[in-house]
Amino acid sequence: MNRSSVVFGLLAAPLLGGVGGGAAFATYSIDRTRSASDPVQVEPDYARVQVILDRGCTGCHAGADAAAGLRLDSWDNIIAGSRHGEAIIPFDSDNSLAIELLTKLNGGPHPAELGANPIVADDVLALRMWIDAGARNADGVAPYADATQLLYVANQNSAMVSIIDMEADVVVRTVDLQELGFPPDAKPHHVAVEPDGSHWYVSLIAANRVLKFNRANELVGQVEFERPGMLALHPTEDFLYVGRSMAAVNPPQRIGIISRSDMEIDEIDVFFPRPHSMALHPNGEYLYTSSLAVNQIAAIELASDELELSTLDGPPHVFVQFAISPDGNTMVAAAQLTAKLLVFDITNPMSPELEDIIDVNAAPWHPTYSPDGHFVYFGNLGDNTITVVDMAVRRPAGLITGNGVAEPHGSALSPDGSRLYVSNRNVRGAYTPRYDLGDNANSGTVIVINTETHAIEKVIEVEGYAAGVGTRTRN
Repeated sequence: MNRSSVVFGLLAAPLLGGVGGGAAFATYSIDRTRSASDPVQVEPDYARVQVILDRGCTGCHAGADAAAGLRLDSWDNIIAGSRHGEAIIPFDSDNSLAIELLTKLNGGPHPAELGANPIVADDVLALRMWIDAGARNADGVAPYADATQLLYVANQNSAMVSIIDMEADVVVRTVDLQELGFPPDAKPHHVAVEPDGSHWYVSLIAANRVLKFNRANELVGQVEFERPGMLALHPTEDFLYVGRSMAAVNPPQRIGIISRSDMEIDEIDVFFPRPHSMALHPNGEYLYTSSLAVNQIAAIELASDELELSTLDGPPHVFVQFAISPDGNTMVAAAQLTAKLLVFDITNPMSPELEDIIDVNAAPWHPTYSPDGHFVYFGNLGDNTITVVDMAVRRPAGLITGNGVAEPHGSALSPDGSRLYVSNRNVRGAYTPRYDLGDNANSGTVIVINTETHAIEKVIEVEGYAAGVGTRTRN
């Protein structure tokens, strides 16, 4: 068979489109043996794509009883995906489930495993090119270009960031850091987002960088910092604060202060080893960090750089992360080694006072307060559960388990507090992906939880080792 490779330049799209400032290129192999009556189109539009889907897919994927709940009979339905998640990710055919099923499914490719004729190679190519050009509709508009309620998920084992629309609960974009020149083991770890959504930041543990992206997911700045971990973004001033990763064995005893406008960095000495957790008081006047090695917490008055250290007695807690109540009166700390949630009174901001210690499940991780301050949510990485703590009585009010909860790591709430999003590493394979694609045995997940019923409403599959998450703090 005579085959040749052709390179097409696919322009990065506006808004949520691209991951860089220039063109992104992909190489495709075209079958030149097809008859002239069905020619290859190298720039397929949506109309061409719908013809392909109608010919090979909508026999099963149409109507109220569509297979797997996925309808492919209109652009709106294609973009909506199914109750399980997205079918395609605009600008990323490689990680779009529809293409993975057509090219990588063990026992496939789909729908051959069902005894049906496979989709021909040139049609797969056309679908790929349509997706990589943005999966645009008949009017040339890319989906989710104006989305505002976005959750950014750092995929630590994949050198990628997955971007989820929190209204549709599907992955709507991905940012591949390798395409931007970073190594495959860059280890993106935590994400912070500007309150207005104009920019977002991600720490790269192994690449020793903090990156800045704009709304269009274009890399617009970066700064070097040894083993960055947790990030905290000032709500009104030009500062981003960064701690050290857990993976850092003996980093400098300093935290970073980044000027977001120019990505210049300064460092503050905190006088204890391995500063990790990072939380800003709601009034923006105080910053809190703590040590992974000793039971010490630093409170910093940002206007004066005055620092006060508090030391707790007892065995090492290993404070993973803090969360501060909306009223600014209480701070909680997730203690990995002792399986505790520690509650501090911070009405005197420079002198956190331990008020309560709550027993929780193994290895509590990133806590999140509900908007009204009534509840605190966090995953227990050590036993694949999620704890809900009623802060009015200082006791657990619920324990969430179920499909997709697999080494929970980060947490965030939807703007109205009705849904909790928890990222899951799944490096030990507790969650089995819906389809065997040969290379996704340890794919990460983000689970969507109804905060009223504590029911898991959706499991969103993302890339490997879903770690820290971030979302904008106001509409």
